[in-house]
Amino acid sequence: MKNQTKNQIALSEAKVSLGAIRESLKIQKNVIAGIRNAIKREKESARSAKINAKQVKAAASAQRKAARVAKLEAQLARLKEKQNPVGAKAIKAAKRPSPVRILKAA
Repeated sequence: MKNQTKNQIALSEAKVSLGAIRESLKIQKNVIAGIRNAIKREKESARSAKINAKQVKAAASAQRKAARVAKLEAQLARLKEKQNPVGAKAIKAAKRPSPVRILKAA
């Protein structure tokens, strides 16, 4: 190193400094890549959570609809058991002649 000139010393120091900067840049690139991957994973988990929520909502809706159908079917079965008494009374009343009414005595 005694024979080296000031320019050569400065050049070797610049090379060492450049090597350190390059290492720093590699580390920073790795950090940025890690952050990007974390963002991707976060988006995917949010997307899957949203899909799960929609599936739960759809299942609840289907369950409510099935309960409503069961309730209406039970109501229909009760009406069929009664053999429609209103209709039977109407048919019976139609068979009997109505009584004669005298409105005015002349």
